Amino acid sequence: MGKKINLPLLPDAWSGRSRDHAKTAGDVTGEKRGKTDPKGKKPSLDDARNRLGGRTNNEEPAPAGIVPGRVVRVFANDGAAHVAVVVFANADEVHILIDGTKLRRVPPSAVHAHEGEAPSSVAKIAADAHVFSRLAEGEMIRYADDSGGLLSGKLVEKCRYGALVVRDDGAVVAVGFRKLWPAASVNGARGGAA
Repeated sequence: MGKKINLPLLPDAWSGRSRDHAKTAGDVTGEKRGKTDPKGKKPSLDDARNRLGGRTNNEEPAPAGIVPGRVVRVFANDGAAHVAVVVFANADEVHILIDGTKLRRVPPSAVHAHEGEAPSSVAKIAADAHVFSRLAEGEMIRYADDSGGLLSGKLVEKCRYGALVVRDDGAVVAVGFRKLWPAASVNGARGGAA
């Protein structure tokens, strides 16, 4: 388990407390196929939507230059700088992934341009976030399932960290942003790498 990073966080809109969306990369990637929780209950669409950060619609745009896939620097409360990737942004908040494992929600003022080359692991996440940001609801997509297979479906609801996808058999699955690509590029090749 990585060490906790104290960043300037936004207050939780529901409770007034600070919320940092502390999740691991596994929490924001992958497909969940009706797996039950420890209490034996199948997840609902609302559960899946919440797990993916909530639906994105009618959001006010983020300040210029703060877009999904952008590699940025953020400073912890102790002054330490961290390289991060913007996963979601709007006028009020920026959701960043630090070290590929720690998801945090910070104000736009806490995000700074990253100078120099990003580590390869961060660059891969940035590329995935950029591809995901260009997908639209109603679009046919390809996605990687839990076993590594590549399947097709239709993106029906875009969320902050992934999407709800209707599979060819009609089932709805939650898929993280790192496992979603356009159905095909102009030359018919797959839109991304697994």
